[in-house]
Amino acid sequence: ILGFASVWFVLDEAHISNIAVLESRRRQGIGEQLLISIIKIAIERNACYINLEVRASNKIAQALYTKYDFDEVGTRYGYYSDNKEDAVLMTANNIYSSSFQDNLQRLMNVYTRRWGIIV
Repeated sequence: ILGFASVWFVLDEAHISNIAVLESRRRQGIGEQLLISIIKIAIERNACYINLEVRASNKIAQALYTKYDFDEVGTRYGYYSDNKEDAVLMTANNIYSSSFQDNLQRLMNVYTRRWGIIV
């Protein structure tokens, strides 16, 4: 297993609870592939928005989410039980808007040119 993702759906919300990639395989497009897949599934399931928490120290993941039109909307202080690190709350709203859809399509095209087919 190189990576995995988990997402749950409640009413009109998709909540990404985890995206993880084997440390030796990071920076190879796997996490981005997982995020694209989650976004596509959220759209197929008619979710209105997508939420997640990410460690405040995980700037690489935050940059990926920002690239895909997630906005920082808050902080959960001391959220992570292992070290009491804060979580940054991020949300992608209006996932059916033309700007979100255009950005998603553009980024999927860029991804495909760099890494190959999206599954």
